[in-house]
Parts: sequence; structure tokens; C-alpha cells
Amino acid sequence: MMNIEKELIQELGKLTVLDQTQQAIPLGSLWKNQKTVLVFVRHFG
Repeated sequence: MMNIEKELIQELGKLTVLDQTQQAIPLGSLWKNQKTVLVFVRHFG
């Protein structure tokens, strides 16, 4: 993987998201110990 891609993944991993219990967690914790598919869905309406 290119260095810029690794840096981007590290920076994205610092962002916080809400888990299923509404607790703020670092996004990177989702792929820390397992492979993860991340899908962004945008709601228009």
C-alpha cells in the first residue's frame, strides 16, 4: 500500500463515530482487529 494511503487510513481512524449504544468510539477501532467493510449511506430528503 502506498504511504499516502496508510496516512489517510490513520487519519480517518482518528475520527469518532457512534456505535450501536450511542457511545463515541474512534473509527479506527472498527478495523483494528478484523477486516472491515465501511459503507457510507446518504439520505436525501
